[in-house]
Amino acid sequence: MKKTIISLLLATLSIFISGCKTASNTESTEVVKNTIELGSAEIKKSGHAQPLFQNNQLVGYEFKKGFAVPAELGNFFGFSYQVNQLINSTTENPNSTGYVATKVPVTVTVVHPEIMINGKPETTSSWEDTLYFGRDNFAMWKFESPNELVNGKWTISVTYQHKEIATKNFFVSVPPKMPKKVTQVCQVEIDKFPRALQQANTACCTNNDAQACYNFAWRGLERIRDKEGAALYYAKSCELGDISGCRQAAKMATTPEKRDAFYHKGCDLKDMDSCIEVNRLN
Repeated sequence: MKKTIISLLLATLSIFISGCKTASNTESTEVVKNTIELGSAEIKKSGHAQPLFQNNQLVGYEFKKGFAVPAELGNFFGFSYQVNQLINSTTENPNSTGYVATKVPVTVTVVHPEIMINGKPETTSSWEDTLYFGRDNFAMWKFESPNELVNGKWTISVTYQHKEIATKNFFVSVPPKMPKKVTQVCQVEIDKFPRALQQANTACCTNNDAQACYNFAWRGLERIRDKEGAALYYAKSCELGDISGCRQAAKMATTPEKRDAFYHKGCDLKDMDSCIEVNRLN
């Protein structure tokens, strides 16, 4: 499978740049083609990346820090790199100029966990690309099919004339499916939560465990930024007699009346801070 997101194209680049001739050495200058050798590649940035566009043209990538690459459709990951060309003269004529290439063909290879490509299980994908000298190049993979969304180690390599010049390992992780927002207490897509939170939800909803309700709101729903759902579970925790649940439910209340009701409940439970909030110290 060929991925088409590798090198940036500059319109002003020509295929090759020859040595310059002046009026004084036009006749004596001998232009000789040299063997193209590459120096060590420098990997500049790597990881999960966002493509950058100008005038609807791809101009680069913005790389994001993170341990794992999220395997989601449309996501890119890979690295940017630069390589210098080494020139070896093949003539003894001191007036001769070298033949300097502006680009060379390379192969990008990705070794990945087994995925289905064109109906066949594959662990390697590769395509031809172009390496440009004196500028950033990109070796990138884009998740284009659900078949590609697999966990594990992925390795992207760039080779020139069967010699590896740049390589980088990546850990790809499929993000867990997020549960839907909670709109009614104790009606949750519980199978999408870790086991400990599943147990807390059961203890809250089946055994009327106030602390379990609080923990499910705090460690579960707030972590996934479901504030409305968390407020519902804090409210249930408060109703079952948990002071901390009353405080949190009051802070997340959407009206002054609801806020005061939770503080009054907390005050009934002998919580001084709640009593202060509703002027019930006497």
